[in-house]
Amino acid sequence: MDDTMLIDIEDHDESKMCATSPNIHEKTLNSFAHEWSSCDIFERNENDIKIQYVVNEEEEKEKDLQTEIVKQNTSTFSQNETDTHWQDNTFLNAFTQLDSYDVKDNVLECFKQVTQNFENCLEETLPTEIIGSVHTPNNEQQNVKSLKRNSIDYSNAIPHKICHLNDKIIKQNTNIHHKSSINNDTFYGLPNKAKELFLRIRGISTLYQWQDDCLNLDAVKNRKNLIYALPTSGGKTLVAEILMLQELICNKRNAIFILPFVAIVQEKVQAMTPFALELDFLVEEYAASRGTFPPKKRRKKNSIYMCTIEKALGLINSLIEENRFNEIGIIVIDELHLLGESGGRGATLEVLLTKVLYISSNVHIVGMSATIGNLEEIATFLNADLYTANFRPVEIKEYVKCEENIWLLDLKTKDVLTDVKKINYRYSNDAAMIDPDRIGGLVMDVIPKNSCLIFCSSRKNCENVALLLSKLLFKSLEDYKRDEKQKLLNALESEEGLCPILHKTIKLGVAYHHSGLTSEERRLLEDAFRAETLSVICCTSTLATGVNLPARRVILRSPYVGNQFLNLSRYKQMTGRAGRAGMGDVGESILICKNNELERVTELLKSKMDDSLSTIHIDRDRGINNLILSAILLHIATTRCELHKIAEKTLLNIQQKRLNVNVKQIVDDALTEFLKTSVMKIKEKETNFDIFKPNVSVVFPSQTISPNDTIIETKRKRILKLTNETELELCSLGRAAMKGCIDMQCAYTLYQDLKKAQEHLILIDYLHLLYLVTPYNLISQIKPTGTIYYDVVTGLSETQMKTARLLGINEVNIGKIRDGLMPKNVEPRVIHRFYITLILYDLWCQHAVYDIAEKYEINRGIIQNLLTAVSSFAFSVIRFCQELDEFWAFKDLLNVFSKRLSYCCPLELEALMDLPLVKIGRARQLYNAGFKTMQCIAKAQPMDLQEKIPYLSKKTARQIIEAAKLRIVEKIEDLKEEREDILDGIHMNVLKGF
Repeated sequence: MDDTMLIDIEDHDESKMCATSPNIHEKTLNSFAHEWSSCDIFERNENDIKIQYVVNEEEEKEKDLQTEIVKQNTSTFSQNETDTHWQDNTFLNAFTQLDSYDVKDNVLECFKQVTQNFENCLEETLPTEIIGSVHTPNNEQQNVKSLKRNSIDYSNAIPHKICHLNDKIIKQNTNIHHKSSINNDTFYGLPNKAKELFLRIRGISTLYQWQDDCLNLDAVKNRKNLIYALPTSGGKTLVAEILMLQELICNKRNAIFILPFVAIVQEKVQAMTPFALELDFLVEEYAASRGTFPPKKRRKKNSIYMCTIEKALGLINSLIEENRFNEIGIIVIDELHLLGESGGRGATLEVLLTKVLYISSNVHIVGMSATIGNLEEIATFLNADLYTANFRPVEIKEYVKCEENIWLLDLKTKDVLTDVKKINYRYSNDAAMIDPDRIGGLVMDVIPKNSCLIFCSSRKNCENVALLLSKLLFKSLEDYKRDEKQKLLNALESEEGLCPILHKTIKLGVAYHHSGLTSEERRLLEDAFRAETLSVICCTSTLATGVNLPARRVILRSPYVGNQFLNLSRYKQMTGRAGRAGMGDVGESILICKNNELERVTELLKSKMDDSLSTIHIDRDRGINNLILSAILLHIATTRCELHKIAEKTLLNIQQKRLNVNVKQIVDDALTEFLKTSVMKIKEKETNFDIFKPNVSVVFPSQTISPNDTIIETKRKRILKLTNETELELCSLGRAAMKGCIDMQCAYTLYQDLKKAQEHLILIDYLHLLYLVTPYNLISQIKPTGTIYYDVVTGLSETQMKTARLLGINEVNIGKIRDGLMPKNVEPRVIHRFYITLILYDLWCQHAVYDIAEKYEINRGIIQNLLTAVSSFAFSVIRFCQELDEFWAFKDLLNVFSKRLSYCCPLELEALMDLPLVKIGRARQLYNAGFKTMQCIAKAQPMDLQEKIPYLSKKTARQIIEAAKLRIVEKIEDLKEEREDILDGIHMNVLKGF
């Protein structure tokens, strides 16, 4: 075989074979193979096996898959002509009528007429029992299923022929809607009620000119994908909201809004709830442990799914799997530039968008972005039009301060930093010693009448700066809004305790804000800042992207975030918070730096915006690996050729030259890894030997080998050849991992842990179950403190110690851990994971967050977030177990357990905890005040809640009531859908005889 190509394989050295997997270590693979030597998923074989990818140039060429489907179905009609005469006539006549209408015709009327003709044909030819199901209203999927008893499957042909008509109908309606503008009878195609709501709820009477221009773009009218990029605080979200409302109200299709953080998802849910109640749609939250896969199918109402990136991927996968993706009309992505973020989120977003681009041209993709360097490249990836503007509602003046000098930033000049001035705040010697950067003076310039944000490099620095200001600011500030500040302090204390630092600083109108606070504390502080009760917030950079809190002056405490020097994108995000529409004509930002940092800061300010670069080849588990495995699972790409084609839709494919990668080679490497580790296999292929063993080498032979030769066996070794059209499918482990949204490396470990627990599961208490659902990714975030670990473990009851000893954490080993030694007979990950489980166990036992934070010396916000993480992972473990029959017991055990885990509260409070603004402290207050059910809250007025709940603002009371109303509406709709499902085409008259 002279033309044979060897790719990444030089011999049968197993160490080299394992090296192709950057995510699965050789030791892990070998131990895993040994562990699974007797199970049906992973069979060992003494002979080496080679997998050959047969390359055929003709098969690599682009094919029009839709055309092929039509050809296949058309040929099927002729082959079965004599057997299915009625089908032939009915469907071909319908198709002929569809083709006969001109594009210029009224598409909607044409479609209705053809549908009526088609139904008339069915009545003449189909049995009565089938006609009943065909005429079931609003159940197109059932219509297709009822025809499958015949020899021909038209389920692919019918959607293909009518899909382009649906497209035209939607575009026709969209064009009609866009003939009106804000000055006409409708509000961008929406009813006037929408315009009134924006005025009443948001105070918006007119749109900015750029917003009006954007909503009237051809891309919007023709439903072409769109990216629009403006500086922070330019009003980008309003455009997205109008576009989603158009889809819900005018086109009657659902919308997905993808947001970067859980806090922003919850904020947007609250913001859209009053619109949902007035305009008759639903807002469904998909963040943390909220959201079901697939979502409930609704016949009467449409929904906006508010999602984090990870939840959006799961949502879209579930809709594709259920053949319901056509329910989605628009997908809006906030912070689209996160495509280039490392750590997995950027890769997840790219995988999500790649799948949407590959399977559907009928979904309108709209991306909002801050200004980045390669917007044109991102637009090419999304096949989108690009709209950019430099609009801001108020002007920003940017300054750089170094010692006593302060410069104005002017990018039009050569030196960039101009108009240098000296500042002198007449500090005393003592004040100058503790505040060399004169932060106190910079703050006093604007407060208390205006507000100030101070961005700090770390959480600890936020607290230190807040304490510093409490020593520097005038004591007379305590009198400013004294009553409001006292109410804020009382509200914070009523939650679960009051931080001593906040107790000192809030009296002067100062607070700190970072992830170490609980969500209730952050919300109260944010509301107080918006209400101008607080004048200063010292915060980390995450507030710049996570929460909309504009201020008159923004101070950057240093040019660092953590230990990393600022980049221009992050600098722009933080300074973009300066200035607020309606609160003055100008905003200011001041970047403080040292003398030895000034040159670097100048270079930063002169630099170009950072590019968003693909990371799916770096974060492989959440990137290319996830794309391949989920594509096979969902049957959207099941051959090597198809997987290459879906990879060509990625941003990585566009950037492969600049990143110096080969996308097809990356796909082939991933396939090699999955075949070697028994994640996937050849679909329904009978072989004389088992091919699913680890450490399988992969070669790519010449094109001369017949595509039909899938397997060749030789005397010395066995070779598996894959043609471009060889069908692949996931083995049970790969399927379980994808269903559970778990990466493969985690899936291997989880399988081992569950297998071991099966033999010795301890159910005397919940400690062992908690260990099994403790997320693995938390191990790197929380490190055990030896002395605390020792104190907690030695304080466990004998029942609890049984779980600890089962995991290897006995009296001897815990003593070693206390002394800073790592026991050799217990894996470090087990030790770290059980430490986190102990924290979770205290939460499960409903101990106060403050008490747990003090016990383990961890920020209370991190403690609270553990509950969110573990409840989300618990649902993933349940879906994982559902795909593996051997774990049937865990499926039932964890199902009930995980629901309680979401709240960790008494049973009587669980219904109240379902409200987005209610945590355990607020739930207790509501319950004790007599608001014990959702119905009680929904019937109340904001004043009723304010009178009975201490320190509750009118805004929060109104939001709680609106959320309760929407939850009830959602439950009513669920019951209606359940009724329809039960009847399922049965007329009520039929049931009268029962």
